[in-house]
Amino acid sequence: MEDSIHASRIFGEIVSFNPEKHFGFVEDQSGTKYFFYQSEQNFIVDLEEGLILKRYYATVGDTVSFTLRPNFRDDDPPVAAGLIRMANFHRLDMIRMSTQREFLVGTLMSFGKNFCIRHRETQAIVNVNISLSSKKPEEWLGEKVGYWVRFILTKSEDEEKVCAYVLDIPQRKSVKIILEKMEEGEQIQGKVVHRSNAGITLFLQEYYFNGNLSIKSAQSPEEKDYFDSIKMGQIVSAYPTDFQYEKGLVKMDFFRPRNKSQDLILDKSEGDVSN
Repeated sequence: MEDSIHASRIFGEIVSFNPEKHFGFVEDQSGTKYFFYQSEQNFIVDLEEGLILKRYYATVGDTVSFTLRPNFRDDDPPVAAGLIRMANFHRLDMIRMSTQREFLVGTLMSFGKNFCIRHRETQAIVNVNISLSSKKPEEWLGEKVGYWVRFILTKSEDEEKVCAYVLDIPQRKSVKIILEKMEEGEQIQGKVVHRSNAGITLFLQEYYFNGNLSIKSAQSPEEKDYFDSIKMGQIVSAYPTDFQYEKGLVKMDFFRPRNKSQDLILDKSEGDVSN
């Protein structure tokens, strides 16, 4: 009987899950709900029995396939085992909405030390990304649990790994300094910690952020030669041109400050209008 239960797989959706206690319920296509438990021992058993190939941590809204395993007592209903994640259509709807709007709104929740957001419209749950740009993020988020917050999605190209960045979270003082340098067209220094054919990564010691410089910013042979001359470990200066809050990442340019680039674009557009 056990072999026949393991041989057949059922499709359903995770309708509830408690990540702290590791249990929840999955509802099949007929509306029947089955209990499941995701302890370390459960994962090991599922792997050993060949029911799963990798560990899966449940999220409400996930579409999954699963098998049924007899309960401890014969008169108790079977439990779901060997859950394999397929997709989360609620989250896919949320991602689609995020491409059409400036921001999304949802309720901030916490599970232990982790924070997540339940999107107001789709009810999809997404983990919160704690960015290096944030000031005392855990403290601020802890005070906002249960309230609506504005957020954007990061890694939205990967539905399973998508996460949320809270827009209203306070920023570190060093972020303000970088933004001021950006507006004033001043360079900042960093140490070269990585380079590839696509560009260079700097560690900005004074601000504790990384800066990225794209090879595409080099617009002349001389500028490309300068890019090629930069060595690992070298201390160099560059203009900050954009700050990506959700990643805690500074976009930079060796050759032109942001304001100068903006002026060039503005002059061109004004000339087109006058003509």
